[in-house]
Amino acid sequence: MTGLVCPLSSEASVSVHSIPYQTYRDFAENKGLFKPGAENIPLYDKNGSIVTTLNKAPMIDFSSTDTNGIGTLVAPQYIVSVKHNVGYKQVKFGYSDDTTYNLVERNNHEWDFHRPRLNKIVTEIVPLDMTSAGIENGTYQNTERFPVFYRVGTGTQYVKDESGKLTQLAGGYSYKTGGIVNPPYTSSWRFFTITTDTPLSTYGTPGDSGSPLFGWDAQQNKWVVVGVLNSYAGLWGKTNYYTVIPVGDVVETMKLNADAPIHSQKNEGDIHWTYDDKTGVGALTQGAASWSMHGNQGATWPASLNSGKDLIFQGGGSVVLENSVHQGAGTLTFDDDYIIKPLDSQTWKGGGIIVNGDHTVDWQVNGVQGDNLHKLGTGTLKVNGTGINPGGLNVGEGTVVLAQRPDSDGNVQAFNNVSIVSGRPTVVLSDDKQVNPDNIKWGYRGGKLDINGNSLTFHQLNGADDGAILTNRGKQATVSLDFNKADATTTVANIWHGHFTGNVDVKNTVTPGTQNDFVMDGGMNTQGSFTQQNGRLFVQGHPVIHAVSTQAVADKLKALGDNSVLTQPVSFTQSDWETRQFSLKQLDLYNADFSLARNASLNTNINADHSTVTLGSENLYIDLNDGNGVKTTPSFGQSKATNDADQSRFTGRVQLKNGSTLNINEHFSGGIDSADSSVTVASSDAVLSQFSRFSHSSLSLADGAKLTATSGLVSDSEVTAGTGSTLSLLTGAYSAERWRLDGQGTTLNVGSGSVITGNIKADAAASLNMGTAEDASKDLFTAYGGNLSAPLAGAVMTNTLWQASGQSVVKSLDLKGSQVRFGNAGAAGSLTVDTLTASNSQFIMNTDGKTADTVTVKQSLTGKNNALVVVPSVDSVSKETSPVALVTAPKATAADVFTLKPVTQRAGVHTFTPQMGIVESGNSKQWRLEGFDVQQDNAAVQASKAVMNTGYKNFLTEMNNLNYRMGDLRNIHGETGAWARVFSGTGSADAGYSDSWTHLQAGADRKHAFDGGDLFTGVTATFTHSNSHGDGWSGQTKSTGIGLYASAMFDSGLYVDAIGKYVRHDNHYSASETGMPEQDYRSHSWYLGAETGWRFSLPGETFIQPQTELVYGSVSGTRFDWQSAGSDIRMQRKQENPLIGRTGVESGKTFRGKDWELTALAGVHYQYDLFKPAETVVHDFAGETHIKNGKDSRVNFSLGVNARIKENTRISLNIERSAFGHYDIDKAINANIRYSF
Repeated sequence: MTGLVCPLSSEASVSVHSIPYQTYRDFAENKGLFKPGAENIPLYDKNGSIVTTLNKAPMIDFSSTDTNGIGTLVAPQYIVSVKHNVGYKQVKFGYSDDTTYNLVERNNHEWDFHRPRLNKIVTEIVPLDMTSAGIENGTYQNTERFPVFYRVGTGTQYVKDESGKLTQLAGGYSYKTGGIVNPPYTSSWRFFTITTDTPLSTYGTPGDSGSPLFGWDAQQNKWVVVGVLNSYAGLWGKTNYYTVIPVGDVVETMKLNADAPIHSQKNEGDIHWTYDDKTGVGALTQGAASWSMHGNQGATWPASLNSGKDLIFQGGGSVVLENSVHQGAGTLTFDDDYIIKPLDSQTWKGGGIIVNGDHTVDWQVNGVQGDNLHKLGTGTLKVNGTGINPGGLNVGEGTVVLAQRPDSDGNVQAFNNVSIVSGRPTVVLSDDKQVNPDNIKWGYRGGKLDINGNSLTFHQLNGADDGAILTNRGKQATVSLDFNKADATTTVANIWHGHFTGNVDVKNTVTPGTQNDFVMDGGMNTQGSFTQQNGRLFVQGHPVIHAVSTQAVADKLKALGDNSVLTQPVSFTQSDWETRQFSLKQLDLYNADFSLARNASLNTNINADHSTVTLGSENLYIDLNDGNGVKTTPSFGQSKATNDADQSRFTGRVQLKNGSTLNINEHFSGGIDSADSSVTVASSDAVLSQFSRFSHSSLSLADGAKLTATSGLVSDSEVTAGTGSTLSLLTGAYSAERWRLDGQGTTLNVGSGSVITGNIKADAAASLNMGTAEDASKDLFTAYGGNLSAPLAGAVMTNTLWQASGQSVVKSLDLKGSQVRFGNAGAAGSLTVDTLTASNSQFIMNTDGKTADTVTVKQSLTGKNNALVVVPSVDSVSKETSPVALVTAPKATAADVFTLKPVTQRAGVHTFTPQMGIVESGNSKQWRLEGFDVQQDNAAVQASKAVMNTGYKNFLTEMNNLNYRMGDLRNIHGETGAWARVFSGTGSADAGYSDSWTHLQAGADRKHAFDGGDLFTGVTATFTHSNSHGDGWSGQTKSTGIGLYASAMFDSGLYVDAIGKYVRHDNHYSASETGMPEQDYRSHSWYLGAETGWRFSLPGETFIQPQTELVYGSVSGTRFDWQSAGSDIRMQRKQENPLIGRTGVESGKTFRGKDWELTALAGVHYQYDLFKPAETVVHDFAGETHIKNGKDSRVNFSLGVNARIKENTRISLNIERSAFGHYDIDKAINANIRYSF
């Protein structure tokens, strides 16, 4: 060794000059960049340049070292340090307000090393494993297994400049620093290392006695405690000397502090525990088995506690305390399920309880006032005592269920106070009486409090950091927050660093008129709601905590050129923040002020009633005592996120009413329902991803803002966009009273497939883009209806249908595949532009013959393949028209901008073709309407004729079914009976007409015999479904009818038949050829028919039968009214009374067998109209057109059979078609069954 080897007593830690001093401070306290587990941590020099990266191991968790850097926890109740440091008697882990642990025995070693035992098991942190590599020579020089070593300590603090000069900053035990330790140049049971001026190098000197040396064991993939610092080579030297942990001696010490394990038999009765408080000796007895135990002996505290020995319970069973037990520092460890209960009111006090595995200990023993029960182990401790337990609970692992039972007076308290620490435990409440909520504390790294379906009221939330979790895994429950003070003038601010999770509602009710702020910067993930009534609520991220130095230290370093040192843990100006997540079902605000600040992500539905909501607020709170315990020191101020990643994010829906205000300043995605309220968007990334409504509510974009809507928006008020802002309306329906673009550089984008209505007004140089496509492959049209008043703005319309209203003005207009159509209401519309560029577009313009919609181009008109479509009024086409200017442009405009090929339009049964011309005069060129060429549209006439003739065709269909019933009676010589028939067929006519029908008949009749013949009287009901279509029209009719008939058949062969029938028709027709939309209407018809004939019998059971028939009836009139091409159309056919005759002959022959009879039939008939059908009248812009419907006739041919299948049952089948008519039956089939009584 070069230089004097000196013991470390009370001197220093030395930090080198190149690295900012704050880095050493943050490193030692796991703050800033140096969070446990962080990897590839960059180290910066004082100029902000990266000098190296910590990439050999994940960042160590230094929490196993006590707050003074003296001792390191290697087991729940044991620390390691150096024996020459005799001055310290206590250690503390975690925060300054966490538990203080007393040394009960120092356990000095022959080397400069000791392994003190503590009075309690430590709950706040997890012990760090000791090295398992041993003390063989060269072990720790193996850089493959131990690539990196770190240290931390609190000696007197020095900093060394470039020349090697040392400047003292603070005395010993003021604060921690730490850094990188070079690999040893020799190692065995001692570890010798030389410090060099490398980044984050550190030299332990007097005052760092016992501070730990940590090594990354790459073989075991974890950090371990390698040794403790015991000496150095003088203040000006470079060598540190460590004592390597004698692991075997530490383990042996722990064994010596344990009594023999208790191996109980679960089913062999209770284990009786007796204890003598004077001698500190006790016994546990189960049957013949007995185990001794040792507790506190004497009054020399805390040394007397060391006589208490640890007990391990194995096997399970029930333990009865027959005496109160003071076990000193001794602990109870349970490796099985146990019940621990007092004989009556006995108590237990000791070093703590460990429940291992998934075992449960039913703990029915109360504690002692002033003493906390410490609990570790992954198992469950069920606290199930009786009455008031005056002791406290400090839990660091596993589950503790508070299920204390009431005493005879109804008093119940599981613990006076509860401390939840280390981030590992869960405390479960069985009811709301177990502990005063205000006495629950979440200390270092916290843990879970499960309220388990019990509603609680907190007057303070004692959460030290974001490890604090208040959750509910039971039925829905409410956490009420009451931070109100008796003095209403007192300003109240509470910060909750923890989380709300689970099935819980949170309510914070503030006294009206008081300043009472509640701040959440931890997180929230609940299926419940948060209600804020009055006061202010802040949801925000959390500033990264840094190590703190005194102002004196900061001043000294500043004088040396180092401005890095911080005097408070957090600040408003720092750039490093932690983003926190908040998710809940809904946030209800009543007369409240809500701020979502930087580095916070909120997912919820907000309901604001007379409240202010700011999403992306600069206002927030920091805790000036952050990272130092439960006590908070709230400080209100402003911090603006300059990086996108640090901005707040909101996802959900906001409902506003009753004069509420919403300010969107940062990221927003969701929907808004606003009534009698106002919304202002200042964000550059606000997306209305849900349909939004604004009723009596303003929507404003601040200067430079960007708002994108993707699902539609409806507003009955004005939507305003400020200077340089961008409003994008994509894929949806959008409506507002007015869209106002204020200031220079404002942009309105309307996406492909969107529909937007409402006037657009822009007084400055704005940009309007309609038909902007996010996906160019989508061939979608954009629709806009409204007036455009933008004399200084430019507009681009791509695949856009613009229904222009009134007088529109725009500086420049670029149309691509678009249509401009002027409204056909009131005065003529106009479009005035300075420059117009149009390609593949249409201008649809209205005219009354004297005036017309106009387009006026002042400076330049260019483009190709554009059409002018003129929509005339009825009068303008039917009367003589004087020339009317449509488009006026500069004289130099090319004539082929618009095609002069007329665009023929149809309205009603006429077409009209504009007659246009180009006229130059002065400095202008005009496209003018000169007149119209009107022609009758034969296809429309035929479609009108056909669709209006369907009533008459339906009359024929029903008529053709009348005579079959009579034929059945004649052919079967029937008796009284009932019958049913199905008749189906198709027909056709010219102009592409075809129809099909299915007709159902059912009836019954009675036979009346008279001298010379028979009379049949009966009733029939019918249903017919008809479909018909032709060129440019189609439809269907469903008909329901009822009728009465009488048939007389004489023995001579003469017969006479009469029938009366009423039919109701339900019709559905449309005629695209005439522009007639779908029509649903009802019509009626009735029939009166008479038929006579004579059947002549011939040999061989053959007959021939001449016959004639007349049918008279009525078909109700029909009228349709609609608009087409801006013209009123009326199509009408009046009521008519058809008279139709039918004359023909039928013959048949009967064939008989033993059990059957069949008659074959054939017939031919001539059917003819005796009255001319009514005409169809169409009224359109050209006047009335009368469409004649002439008489028709046809020859029907039929073949059929009629068979008896049973004595009183007959069936028949006929086929039929017709020829030589304008309308003919192509094919028809008729099936019948009759049953005679």
